[in-house]
Amino acid sequence: MKRRKFLNSLCLGTTAISSLNFTNVYNPFLKDFPYKLSLAQFSLFRLELMRKSDPMDFAKIAKELGFEGLEYLQMSYTGGLLRERKKTSLSGIKKLAKDLNTRANDYNQKNILIMIDIGPDLGTLVDNFDDYHTWIDCASEMKCHSVRVNLRGSDDNLSEWSENSINNLSKLCNYAKPLGINILVENHGEFSSNADYLVNVVENVNYNNIGTLPDFGNFCLKHDEKKYAETFKFFIQGAEKTSDRPPTLYDSCIDRFDMYDGIEKLMKYAKGVSAKTHGFDSEGNDVDINYKKMLQIVKKSNYSGFIGVEAQAFTMDPIEAIKASKKLLLNSYS
Repeated sequence: MKRRKFLNSLCLGTTAISSLNFTNVYNPFLKDFPYKLSLAQFSLFRLELMRKSDPMDFAKIAKELGFEGLEYLQMSYTGGLLRERKKTSLSGIKKLAKDLNTRANDYNQKNILIMIDIGPDLGTLVDNFDDYHTWIDCASEMKCHSVRVNLRGSDDNLSEWSENSINNLSKLCNYAKPLGINILVENHGEFSSNADYLVNVVENVNYNNIGTLPDFGNFCLKHDEKKYAETFKFFIQGAEKTSDRPPTLYDSCIDRFDMYDGIEKLMKYAKGVSAKTHGFDSEGNDVDINYKKMLQIVKKSNYSGFIGVEAQAFTMDPIEAIKASKKLLLNSYS
Protein backbone atom coordinates (compact mmCIF):
# COMPACT_ATOMS: atom_id res chain seq x y z
CA MET A 1 0.00 0.00 0.00
CA LYS A 2 1.37 3.42 -0.91
CA ARG A 3 2.14 5.60 2.06
CA ARG A 4 -0.11 8.43 0.83
CA LYS A 5 -3.12 6.11 0.96
CA PHE A 6 -2.29 3.98 3.97
CA LEU A 7 -4.67 5.77 6.33
CA ASN A 8 -7.68 6.31 4.10
CA SER A 9 -10.10 3.86 5.69
CA LEU A 10 -9.62 4.18 9.43
CA CYS A 11 -12.66 3.82 11.63
CA LEU A 12 -12.79 5.48 15.02
CA GLY A 13 -13.39 3.64 18.25
CA THR A 14 -13.76 4.59 21.86
CA THR A 15 -10.75 4.32 24.15
CA ALA A 16 -10.71 5.08 27.85
CA ILE A 17 -7.92 7.33 29.06
CA SER A 18 -6.53 8.07 32.48
CA SER A 19 -7.56 11.09 34.50
CA LEU A 20 -5.64 14.11 35.74
CA ASN A 21 -7.17 16.16 38.52
CA PHE A 22 -7.08 19.90 37.97
CA THR A 23 -9.69 22.60 37.61
CA ASN A 24 -11.13 23.62 34.27
CA VAL A 25 -9.79 27.11 33.66
CA TYR A 26 -12.05 28.08 30.75
CA ASN A 27 -12.17 31.88 30.67
CA PRO A 28 -15.71 33.35 30.29
CA PHE A 29 -14.21 36.42 28.56
CA LEU A 30 -12.70 34.29 25.79
CA LYS A 31 -15.58 35.40 23.53
CA ASP A 32 -13.98 38.88 23.42
CA PHE A 33 -10.71 37.43 22.16
CA PRO A 34 -10.71 37.15 18.33
CA TYR A 35 -8.55 34.01 18.05
CA LYS A 36 -9.18 30.40 18.97
CA LEU A 37 -6.56 28.92 21.25
CA SER A 38 -4.65 25.71 20.81
CA LEU A 39 -2.24 24.05 23.22
CA ALA A 40 1.29 23.17 22.14
CA GLN A 41 2.16 19.75 23.55
CA PHE A 42 5.70 20.90 24.31
CA SER A 43 4.15 22.71 27.28
CA LEU A 44 3.62 19.27 28.84
CA PHE A 45 6.93 17.72 27.79
CA ARG A 46 8.58 17.99 31.21
CA LEU A 47 5.62 16.17 32.77
CA GLU A 48 5.79 13.53 30.06
CA LEU A 49 9.51 12.99 30.62
CA MET A 50 8.85 12.54 34.35
CA ARG A 51 6.03 10.09 33.57
CA LYS A 52 3.55 12.39 35.28
CA SER A 53 1.51 12.84 32.10
CA ASP A 54 0.60 10.31 29.42
CA PRO A 55 0.95 11.78 25.89
CA MET A 56 -2.27 9.99 24.95
CA ASP A 57 -4.11 12.22 27.45
CA PHE A 58 -3.19 15.38 25.55
CA ALA A 59 -6.73 16.07 24.26
CA LYS A 60 -8.25 15.58 27.70
CA ILE A 61 -5.78 17.96 29.34
CA ALA A 62 -6.29 20.60 26.64
CA LYS A 63 -10.07 20.38 27.04
CA GLU A 64 -9.91 20.75 30.82
CA LEU A 65 -7.64 23.77 30.45
CA GLY A 66 -10.13 25.46 28.10
CA PHE A 67 -8.42 25.02 24.73
CA GLU A 68 -10.06 24.16 21.42
CA GLY A 69 -7.12 22.92 19.34
CA LEU A 70 -4.14 20.58 19.60
CA GLU A 71 -0.58 21.11 18.39
CA TYR A 72 1.05 17.71 18.69
CA LEU A 73 4.72 17.06 19.43
CA GLN A 74 6.13 14.20 17.39
CA MET A 75 8.74 13.55 20.10
CA SER A 76 5.95 12.64 22.52
CA TYR A 77 4.96 9.64 20.39
CA THR A 78 8.35 8.15 19.58
CA GLY A 79 10.87 6.49 21.83
CA GLY A 80 9.79 5.35 25.25
CA LEU A 81 7.35 8.04 26.39
CA LEU A 82 4.16 6.09 25.70
CA ARG A 83 2.85 3.55 28.17
CA GLU A 84 1.72 1.54 25.15
CA ARG A 85 4.69 1.52 22.79
CA LYS A 86 3.75 2.54 19.25
CA LYS A 87 6.26 2.01 16.49
CA THR A 88 6.96 4.49 13.72
CA SER A 89 6.23 1.82 11.11
CA LEU A 90 3.24 2.28 8.81
CA SER A 91 1.11 0.04 11.01
CA GLY A 92 2.31 1.79 14.17
CA ILE A 93 1.60 5.27 12.83
CA LYS A 94 -1.76 4.04 11.54
CA LYS A 95 -2.74 2.93 15.04
CA LEU A 96 -1.42 6.14 16.57
CA ALA A 97 -3.45 8.29 14.17
CA LYS A 98 -6.58 6.29 14.95
CA ASP A 99 -6.09 6.60 18.70
CA LEU A 100 -5.34 10.33 18.60
CA ASN A 101 -8.35 10.98 16.38
CA THR A 102 -10.55 9.13 18.87
CA ARG A 103 -9.31 11.21 21.77
CA ALA A 104 -9.61 14.51 19.88
CA ASN A 105 -13.21 13.66 18.97
CA ASP A 106 -14.04 12.53 22.50
CA TYR A 107 -12.99 15.94 23.86
CA ASN A 108 -14.22 18.08 20.96
CA GLN A 109 -10.72 19.20 20.04
CA LYS A 110 -9.51 20.21 16.58
CA ASN A 111 -6.23 18.73 15.42
CA ILE A 112 -4.12 21.68 14.20
CA LEU A 113 -0.60 20.49 13.40
CA ILE A 114 2.23 18.13 14.26
CA MET A 115 5.60 19.58 15.27
CA ILE A 116 8.25 17.36 13.68
CA ASP A 117 11.66 17.27 15.36
CA ILE A 118 13.52 14.53 13.51
CA GLY A 119 16.50 14.16 11.21
CA PRO A 120 17.89 14.54 8.69
CA ASP A 121 18.35 18.25 9.19
CA LEU A 122 16.50 20.11 6.43
CA GLY A 123 19.18 22.81 6.37
CA THR A 124 21.64 20.25 5.02
CA LEU A 125 21.74 17.96 1.99
CA VAL A 126 18.99 15.34 2.35
CA ASP A 127 18.58 12.18 0.28
CA ASN A 128 15.82 10.35 2.15
CA PHE A 129 12.59 12.00 3.34
CA ASP A 130 10.78 8.82 4.41
CA ASP A 131 10.50 9.77 8.08
CA TYR A 132 9.06 13.16 7.18
CA HIS A 133 6.60 11.54 4.77
CA THR A 134 5.37 9.24 7.54
CA TRP A 135 4.46 12.15 9.80
CA ILE A 136 2.95 14.16 6.94
CA ASP A 137 0.73 11.17 6.21
CA CYS A 138 -0.20 10.96 9.88
CA ALA A 139 -1.07 14.67 9.96
CA SER A 140 -3.26 14.26 6.88
CA GLU A 141 -5.27 11.42 8.37
CA MET A 142 -5.69 13.40 11.59
CA LYS A 143 -7.04 16.32 9.52
CA CYS A 144 -4.33 18.67 10.72
CA HIS A 145 -3.71 21.57 8.37
CA SER A 146 0.08 21.55 8.77
CA VAL A 147 3.28 20.03 10.01
CA ARG A 148 6.07 22.14 11.46
CA VAL A 149 9.67 21.39 10.46
CA ASN A 150 13.04 22.85 11.45
CA LEU A 151 15.83 24.46 9.43
CA ARG A 152 19.05 24.52 11.41
CA GLY A 153 21.93 23.30 9.29
CA SER A 154 25.35 24.90 9.35
CA ASP A 155 25.85 28.00 11.44
CA ASP A 156 28.63 29.38 9.26
CA ASN A 157 27.55 29.02 5.60
CA LEU A 158 24.41 31.00 4.84
CA SER A 159 24.47 30.26 1.12
CA GLU A 160 24.55 26.47 1.59
CA TRP A 161 21.87 26.63 4.28
CA SER A 162 19.59 28.70 2.06
CA GLU A 163 20.02 26.46 -0.98
CA ASN A 164 19.52 23.26 1.00
CA SER A 165 16.50 24.66 2.82
CA ILE A 166 14.77 25.80 -0.37
CA ASN A 167 15.38 22.47 -2.12
CA ASN A 168 14.27 20.32 0.82
CA LEU A 169 11.19 22.38 1.62
CA SER A 170 10.16 22.30 -2.03
CA LYS A 171 10.31 18.50 -2.05
CA LEU A 172 8.26 18.26 1.13
CA CYS A 173 5.69 20.73 -0.17
CA ASN A 174 5.38 18.71 -3.37
CA TYR A 175 4.69 15.55 -1.35
CA ALA A 176 2.34 17.23 1.14
CA LYS A 177 0.24 19.29 -1.27
CA PRO A 178 -2.01 16.45 -2.55
CA LEU A 179 -2.62 15.47 1.07
CA GLY A 180 -3.81 18.95 2.00
CA ILE A 181 -0.92 19.59 4.37
CA ASN A 182 1.08 22.81 4.73
CA ILE A 183 4.80 22.75 5.51
CA LEU A 184 5.52 25.38 8.18
CA VAL A 185 8.91 26.58 9.34
CA GLU A 186 9.39 28.00 12.82
CA ASN A 187 12.09 30.43 13.81
CA HIS A 188 13.89 27.78 15.84
CA GLY A 189 17.56 28.54 16.23
CA GLU A 190 20.67 29.37 14.20
CA PHE A 191 19.95 30.86 10.75
CA SER A 192 16.21 30.15 11.05
CA SER A 193 15.95 32.65 13.93
CA ASN A 194 17.04 35.43 11.58
CA ALA A 195 13.68 36.48 10.11
CA ASP A 196 15.29 38.01 7.02
CA TYR A 197 17.04 34.75 6.16
CA LEU A 198 13.93 32.69 6.82
CA VAL A 199 11.69 34.96 4.74
CA ASN A 200 14.13 34.66 1.83
CA VAL A 201 13.88 30.87 2.00
CA VAL A 202 10.07 30.85 2.19
CA GLU A 203 9.74 33.29 -0.71
CA ASN A 204 11.86 31.03 -2.90
CA VAL A 205 9.77 27.90 -2.32
CA ASN A 206 7.29 27.97 -5.20
CA TYR A 207 4.42 26.18 -3.48
CA ASN A 208 1.36 27.73 -1.86
CA ASN A 209 1.47 25.22 0.99
CA ILE A 210 4.68 26.71 2.40
CA GLY A 211 4.37 28.98 5.41
CA THR A 212 5.79 30.08 8.73
CA LEU A 213 4.97 29.38 12.36
CA PRO A 214 6.18 32.58 14.05
CA ASP A 215 7.27 31.90 17.63
CA PHE A 216 7.31 34.88 20.00
CA GLY A 217 10.35 33.66 21.91
CA ASN A 218 12.72 31.95 19.47
CA PHE A 219 14.97 34.71 18.21
CA CYS A 220 18.31 33.73 19.69
CA LEU A 221 20.95 33.53 16.97
CA LYS A 222 23.78 32.34 19.19
CA HIS A 223 24.05 30.99 22.73
CA ASP A 224 26.87 30.90 25.22
CA GLU A 225 27.31 27.14 24.98
CA LYS A 226 28.22 26.59 28.64
CA LYS A 227 25.32 28.67 29.96
CA TYR A 228 22.97 27.08 27.44
CA ALA A 229 23.89 23.57 28.61
CA GLU A 230 23.22 24.59 32.21
CA THR A 231 19.89 26.21 31.32
CA PHE A 232 18.84 23.31 29.10
CA LYS A 233 18.77 21.05 32.17
CA PHE A 234 15.74 23.02 33.35
CA PHE A 235 13.67 21.48 30.55
CA ILE A 236 13.76 18.25 32.51
CA GLN A 237 14.50 19.25 36.09
CA GLY A 238 12.74 22.58 36.46
CA ALA A 239 14.39 25.39 38.43
CA GLU A 240 14.10 27.11 41.78
CA LYS A 241 12.79 30.64 41.86
CA THR A 242 15.49 32.69 43.57
CA SER A 243 14.55 36.19 42.34
CA ASP A 244 11.73 38.18 40.78
CA ARG A 245 13.14 37.31 37.37
CA PRO A 246 13.11 33.55 36.79
CA PRO A 247 15.82 31.98 34.62
CA THR A 248 14.98 31.59 30.92
CA LEU A 249 16.72 30.30 27.82
CA TYR A 250 17.39 33.90 26.79
CA ASP A 251 19.81 34.18 29.72
CA SER A 252 22.37 32.25 27.67
CA CYS A 253 21.74 34.19 24.45
CA ILE A 254 24.63 36.37 23.25
CA ASP A 255 23.22 37.38 19.86
CA ARG A 256 19.53 38.03 19.14
CA PHE A 257 17.33 39.06 16.26
CA ASP A 258 14.84 41.74 17.31
CA MET A 259 11.78 39.69 18.24
CA TYR A 260 9.18 42.30 17.32
CA ASP A 261 10.74 43.00 13.94
CA GLY A 262 11.02 39.26 13.44
CA ILE A 263 7.37 38.52 14.22
CA GLU A 264 6.22 41.35 11.96
CA LYS A 265 8.24 39.94 9.04
CA LEU A 266 7.19 36.33 9.60
CA MET A 267 3.48 37.08 10.06
CA LYS A 268 3.16 37.80 6.33
CA TYR A 269 3.55 34.06 5.69
CA ALA A 270 2.01 32.73 8.93
CA LYS A 271 -0.31 29.74 8.89
CA GLY A 272 -0.02 29.43 12.66
CA VAL A 273 1.29 31.43 15.62
CA SER A 274 3.19 30.12 18.65
CA ALA A 275 2.70 32.27 21.76
CA LYS A 276 5.79 31.22 23.71
CA THR A 277 6.23 32.28 27.33
CA HIS A 278 9.58 32.10 29.11
CA GLY A 279 8.57 32.99 32.66
CA PHE A 280 6.57 35.54 34.62
CA ASP A 281 7.19 38.53 36.85
CA SER A 282 5.12 39.36 39.94
CA GLU A 283 2.43 40.99 37.80
CA GLY A 284 2.02 38.02 35.49
CA ASN A 285 3.89 39.51 32.52
CA ASP A 286 6.46 37.56 30.58
CA VAL A 287 9.96 38.54 31.67
CA ASP A 288 11.36 38.59 28.11
CA ILE A 289 8.41 39.32 25.82
CA ASN A 290 6.05 42.31 25.67
CA TYR A 291 2.80 40.50 24.95
CA LYS A 292 0.73 43.60 24.27
CA LYS A 293 3.21 44.61 21.59
CA MET A 294 3.28 41.11 20.11
CA LEU A 295 -0.50 40.87 19.87
CA GLN A 296 -0.71 44.26 18.19
CA ILE A 297 1.64 42.93 15.50
CA VAL A 298 -0.49 39.81 15.08
CA LYS A 299 -3.64 41.92 14.92
CA LYS A 300 -2.14 44.26 12.32
CA SER A 301 -1.26 41.30 10.09
CA ASN A 302 -4.95 40.29 9.80
CA TYR A 303 -4.11 36.76 10.90
CA SER A 304 -7.28 34.81 11.74
CA GLY A 305 -6.16 31.28 12.68
CA PHE A 306 -5.45 29.56 15.98
CA ILE A 307 -2.85 30.88 18.40
CA GLY A 308 -0.93 28.12 20.13
CA VAL A 309 0.10 28.49 23.78
CA GLU A 310 3.60 27.15 24.47
CA ALA A 311 4.57 27.56 28.12
CA GLN A 312 8.25 27.26 29.02
CA ALA A 313 8.46 28.63 32.55
CA PHE A 314 11.14 26.60 34.32
CA THR A 315 10.24 27.69 37.87
CA MET A 316 6.57 26.71 37.62
CA ASP A 317 4.58 23.53 37.46
CA PRO A 318 3.86 23.08 33.73
CA ILE A 319 0.08 23.08 34.24
CA GLU A 320 0.25 26.33 36.21
CA ALA A 321 2.55 27.80 33.55
CA ILE A 322 -0.03 26.98 30.87
CA LYS A 323 -2.74 28.69 32.90
CA ALA A 324 -0.56 31.76 33.43
CA SER A 325 0.34 31.87 29.73
CA LYS A 326 -3.27 31.70 28.67
CA LYS A 327 -4.25 34.42 31.13
CA LEU A 328 -1.46 36.69 29.88
CA LEU A 329 -2.49 36.12 26.27
CA LEU A 330 -6.13 36.98 26.92
CA ASN A 331 -5.32 40.01 29.07
CA SER A 332 -2.84 41.45 26.55
CA TYR A 333 -5.19 41.86 23.63
CA SER A 334 -6.80 45.22 22.93
